[in-house]
Amino acid sequence: MNGRGRQREPQELPDDRDGDERVAHEVRHQEVIEASFDRAEAYARLGDFDRAVEWLDRAATVSGGLPPTYRAQRARWVRTTAVRPRQTRGYRETRLAQAGAAAGR
Repeated sequence: MNGRGRQREPQELPDDRDGDERVAHEVRHQEVIEASFDRAEAYARLGDFDRAVEWLDRAATVSGGLPPTYRAQRARWVRTTAVRPRQTRGYRETRLAQAGAAAGR
């Protein structure tokens, strides 16, 4: 209270606002990193290791590198994509080709 019986309003210092903005930016940055790792793992569960590696690479770019566990995981996923044949047609094209082959019998 001041001498006149009124309470003073707390004044926000400019440094507090800057600090809040930095913290909010850091929180968003961490969320992007975590979402990138989550997406990489989701693509790997679906068997799309090419996309999983892409998302790990995005996470590495945003976070400044990969932790050892993810570096090892990335290497496994890259080996997996190198071994398996790539799908040259999409599902729809494959179904159309099958239908065409069946009609030509």
